[in-house]
Amino acid sequence: MLKDMFLETYAAIPASVDRARIERTVTAYLASYAGNDIAGRAALFADDVVAEEPVGTPPIEGLAALKAFWQGSRDAGWSVANRLRRIVVNGDEACIVFESELSVPGQGSVSLEVFETLAFDGEGRIRRLRAYNDKTCLS
Repeated sequence: MLKDMFLETYAAIPASVDRARIERTVTAYLASYAGNDIAGRAALFADDVVAEEPVGTPPIEGLAALKAFWQGSRDAGWSVANRLRRIVVNGDEACIVFESELSVPGQGSVSLEVFETLAFDGEGRIRRLRAYNDKTCLS
């Protein structure tokens, strides 16, 4: 009975995008880093996106600025491999947990646990991204 109460609550949350679409977008977003596919990644975001990479740093406002941010990482030689561990969807928002294996030539490599919240527009594009990680997420 208690589980049914939770399921009813979840079912009542309004959504303009279905869960499957959100999951496909998240999967494509994380996979785009392996091939440094900036154009493919950008297609998943709204033009007026706001991203905090991580929360507490100045927001990156607009798709052009976000693409420039990604291009800077690519130009610096960053290599990124992401592994999704969990996705939670409520309405048009998701919280994802993933591991990033990061390396930069001459700087070594690191494993980073990342927690991100994503908000989606009516077309299923990411309109807000907030990344959470701190020193406890590094290994």
